[in-house]
Amino acid sequence: MQGSRRHPELDNMPDFLFENTLILSDPREENCYSTIKDYCCPNFNLMSFTAIISLIQLSIFIVMCFLGDFNLQKTILQFSDETLETFGRCSAYNLKYKLEFYRLITCLFIFNNVKDLCGQLLLQVIVVSMVEKFIDKKTTFFFYLTTGIAGSITFIVFYDQNIEGNSFCVFGMVGLMFGFIIQNSQQDEARQVIMQVTIFILIIGIIGFFYKNSLIFGIYGSFLIGIIIGLIQPTQNRIFQRTKMKFVGIGVIFMYFTGFIYIFFSFRMPSRPIEQQ
Repeated sequence: MQGSRRHPELDNMPDFLFENTLILSDPREENCYSTIKDYCCPNFNLMSFTAIISLIQLSIFIVMCFLGDFNLQKTILQFSDETLETFGRCSAYNLKYKLEFYRLITCLFIFNNVKDLCGQLLLQVIVVSMVEKFIDKKTTFFFYLTTGIAGSITFIVFYDQNIEGNSFCVFGMVGLMFGFIIQNSQQDEARQVIMQVTIFILIIGIIGFFYKNSLIFGIYGSFLIGIIIGLIQPTQNRIFQRTKMKFVGIGVIFMYFTGFIYIFFSFRMPSRPIEQQ
């Protein structure tokens, strides 16, 4: 077997992305499955957080299929409003007038239909397993919930619609990875990553505008909190020592949550969401 080495095209990428990871020079020289796994989901295994959380969400979806009802006029395996409401879908109306705060968490674990399930789980396996490469399971779980809740809170401040917020968790983890890259990059590399992040945010905004996707505000919220956490969170491979920046980051996150919660309960008058036809 040839000694493993990084492909020349990857030389300009930050070194910390490849620590403790085997990246082979040519997939044809070794096991192609292993090479794809190293690139797409380097830390994925049956005992990883990514596998556990995905299995939990898949199990909840299966239970909903057996115990719930479907809207046969919509996408295949599209759950009815009653089923989604029973299993924890979130809305501004439920939080403001019924004080059902648990829905900020339960909405992160349910899916509207089988199309959303497949798409979100695929992204989750790729993105969250990359994050899990640098921090432990408990920390990953905490940040997964934190970014997801941040997205849900941001959404309900602007919209009255019902939400299933797993996409907020995924985009929060994307923001976390960007934060890790900026933190571990040199100054010039950091500028390049910041430009890439800016372009990424603009692309999301343009897509959301043209498709009239109301989730865009929640995605922005979770993505922003993810970046801030990534900038101040030490990883398993690097020790982050800029204490002042840590306090600034924690302060920004605290003000973000408290500010949006204050705005929601002080000024928002949400109406009951319109049920799907």
